[in-house]
Amino acid sequence: MKATKPDGTRYNISDIADMLGVAPSTVSRALNGKKGVGEQQRNKILALAQKLGYEIPAVRQEPAVSAVSALPPSVSQKNNTIALVIGDIRNPFYADLEYGIQECLSQEGYQIMIFNSEYDIDKELSILQKTAEGGFSGLFLVTAQSEKMEAVLKTLSLPVVLVNRNFPGFPGDSVFADNFQAGYLAAVHLIDLYHRKIGFIRGPLLSSASTQRFEGYSQAMSNFGLTIDDRFIYDCDLKIESGRQSAKVYLACPPEDRPSAMIIVNDLAALGFIDECRKNGLSIPQDVSVISFDNIIYSSIEGINLTTVSQHVDEMSREAARLMLKQLHGDQTHPERVIITPELVVRGSTARSADFPD
Repeated sequence: MKATKPDGTRYNISDIADMLGVAPSTVSRALNGKKGVGEQQRNKILALAQKLGYEIPAVRQEPAVSAVSALPPSVSQKNNTIALVIGDIRNPFYADLEYGIQECLSQEGYQIMIFNSEYDIDKELSILQKTAEGGFSGLFLVTAQSEKMEAVLKTLSLPVVLVNRNFPGFPGDSVFADNFQAGYLAAVHLIDLYHRKIGFIRGPLLSSASTQRFEGYSQAMSNFGLTIDDRFIYDCDLKIESGRQSAKVYLACPPEDRPSAMIIVNDLAALGFIDECRKNGLSIPQDVSVISFDNIIYSSIEGINLTTVSQHVDEMSREAARLMLKQLHGDQTHPERVIITPELVVRGSTARSADFPD
C-alpha cells in the first residue's frame, strides 16, 4: 500500500532524503542503481522507499546516457528513462522545455532521453516504434500531427503526453498553449498600432500550433474588417534559415506593396527574418514591425528586443511532468487537456505604422 503525507500527496525523493539526512542526489543514485552509494546506505534508502510505497524504477545495468537521434537497445523491462521527441534540438524553446521537464522528473528518479526528428514525419514514426520496443517508461511527444502518427500512438502501451500539440483524435493527456488566442493577440497588437497590411509566416500545416496561430490571426483580421493578402502568407519549417528565406521573398516585392507588419510563427524564424531585412537596409520596426511566438531567452537581448507571445514554457514543462508522473504512478482516472494561457510581451520590434503617424 502506498503511504501518503498528511496533505494527501505522495512521498518523493526529497522527502526520503530529508528523513534519512542525506542529499536527494544520493537517494536518486541508490534508487537507480548508480555507483557512489555504500551498500548499507543503499539498503536503508531502498527499505524506506519500499515502506513509503515509493515506486522504484526498474534499473538497466549499463550506464544511462543522454542521446540525440540515437536509439537504445531493446530491453525486457522498462527502465527509468522517458523519451522526449522534438523537431529541432537547436531551438531554445525546446531546450527550455526539456530543462523544465527534467528538473521535475529527476526528483522522482527519472531521466530524459532526447530524440531529434528534424520535423521528418517518417523519422518520427520510426522513433515512436522504437520507443515502444526500447523499454522506456514513457514518451513526451512534441511533433506534428498526421494520420499515421495518430494510428501509431493508439498502438503504444506506454504512458504518452503530448506537449505543445493538440491532436483532436488523441485520447490521452496533453498540455498546450491556447495557440488560437496567441495568434489573435499578436494580430490585435499590430492592429492597435494602426497596421492594416499584416502578413503571416506560418509553420508546417501539420503542426497544430502553427495552424491554430494562423486561425487566430485570420479571425482578428476578419473582426476588424481587414483583408488578408495571400501574397504575404508564407510557409516555413520553424527554423532560422526559413525566416531568412521568407524575408527574401518579402524583400523581392515593391516597397509600396509590402505589409507594414509581419507575424512570424516562432521566435527562431523571426530572428532569421529580422537578420535578413537588416542586411538589406531595412530598420526594425521603422520599416516593418515584427512579432512572433515563444519568448525564447534571446528575445530580450539588446539589439533584438523581439515583441513576442509567451507560451509560459516553465508552466508547460511542469504540467507535462505532472501528467506523466500521474500515469506512471497509476493515479490517472481520466485523460487531461491542460491549456496554457498565452501572454503578449511587448518589446522594441513593433511600433505604430508609419502610414498613421501620431
